[in-house]
Amino acid sequence: MKQTLSSLYMISLVAVAVIVAACTVEPAPPPTKPPRFNQQRAYAQLVQLCALGPRNNGSEGKRAGEQLIEKVLKEAGAEVSLHAFDHTPEGSSQRAHFTNIIGRIKPHETRRVLIGTHYDTRAWADRDPDEQKRSTPIIGANDGGSGVAVMLELAMTWKDEPPPVGVDLIFFDGEDFGSGRIWNDYFLGSKAWMRDHPTYKPEWGVIIDMVGDASFEIKQERDSLDRAPAVVSKLWQAAKRVQSKAFREREGGQVMDDHTAFLDKQIPVILLIDFSYPYFHTTEDTPDKCSEDSLGQVGRAVMEAVESS
Repeated sequence: MKQTLSSLYMISLVAVAVIVAACTVEPAPPPTKPPRFNQQRAYAQLVQLCALGPRNNGSEGKRAGEQLIEKVLKEAGAEVSLHAFDHTPEGSSQRAHFTNIIGRIKPHETRRVLIGTHYDTRAWADRDPDEQKRSTPIIGANDGGSGVAVMLELAMTWKDEPPPVGVDLIFFDGEDFGSGRIWNDYFLGSKAWMRDHPTYKPEWGVIIDMVGDASFEIKQERDSLDRAPAVVSKLWQAAKRVQSKAFREREGGQVMDDHTAFLDKQIPVILLIDFSYPYFHTTEDTPDKCSEDSLGQVGRAVMEAVESS
């Protein structure tokens, strides 16, 4: 009996040790560089952009938004170019004009990473709870503004201390141009970019969309996880290193967005998005629904992923 109790005691100690080891979480290694993304300045950019009004196709707000993006990119020392294209919507004979804006950091560097977002906003608030407002263009603070704010701040931060690789900051037009389920009229900028630049092949990339929600979490978008798992891992590991806790180790739904055109060409570009935003495609998508902390979590994670490349 004494020997049995002793054995049970030893077994218990081993079991406790195994449980403790299993519950011990290894701390994330430190980031490549101390986080220096200025989330307050990013939020100020968001507010300034939204003050221009809706930025749907053909609007004055969109033209002003384009000028703002170009101005900030040039001030950040990026090489700025424009990619113009036309699109004829289904059921129409009238072409609409669009412009992608490109800011290249370290343009002569052969190793390149893509960071993209769309800067256009929806021409009608088709999900607004008030039916009287459903034909009203939206401000698009989160949907059309948050990604722009993050990317402009990245450009400004990299002005004096650029990353080890070249970065293409592409602001896509026409992402939210379509209506209903006529998918041919959505994601126009990314599709036109790939059509007109068939040899464009960055090492990897990330599309940032709807990342400003004041109460948000980013799950691993299913298409990104299936077709570019290494890039998903890169971003989530970077998020851990900079303590961006909104990045969840859970699979989300499949979302069509500007990353799709790249994945279809076997270019590993993933999507960061919180698609649970309650003000999606409504007139309530305004800056007060967003937060600087959300922009900062995404900005720091993306910056760390690029700087560790």
